[in-house]
Amino acid sequence: MSTPPNGASAGQAPFGATGNGGAPSGGRSRHTHKERTYNVNFGSTNGNGGGAGGFNGESGGGGAADRHQGDRLIHLVERIELRSDKDILALGKAINHLGRELYLILGMRAEEVNGVLSTYKGKWYTFGAQSRIKARLVSAHLKVSAEAAKALGVGALKMAHAFDRHFVKPEQEAKQRRNGKTARPTFTIGED
Repeated sequence: MSTPPNGASAGQAPFGATGNGGAPSGGRSRHTHKERTYNVNFGSTNGNGGGAGGFNGESGGGGAADRHQGDRLIHLVERIELRSDKDILALGKAINHLGRELYLILGMRAEEVNGVLSTYKGKWYTFGAQSRIKARLVSAHLKVSAEAAKALGVGALKMAHAFDRHFVKPEQEAKQRRNGKTARPTFTIGED
């Protein structure tokens, strides 16, 4: 049984690592490029072969325990079966959530790439100002990917809204006309 380099026991997050979706569990809360990153298996198995408990409510052991947040979100999108209007709305929300997560992750990684490359002091022909300009040019491509992920999330919400406008509302209006409820709706509380 090996121990992580910072003294934490196996199965525990290293000092300053997060285990609850981004909130720091103690120690430093700011990530710098000089900091070491350790991979920790949260779903490791204990002595009797069962899972020790997974990350984000997933059970330990099996294939689902080694997925990270992005894989879980993609799995949620994939497993939705379209059988009713609620499934289409759930699909839109799941894709929107995936797009928001990707947008945040890619945006932060672009800033990290920019920060690392702008401080690069390499060969004699790479000077300080040029290094910062080139770093912005390189990280701009990742920022474009982040904006594409944002468009993914917004497009999913627009899809759900268009479904509501083109399918759900006309169906509801047709049912009202069929039942003779063409009168102007009045203000009510607690009735549907």
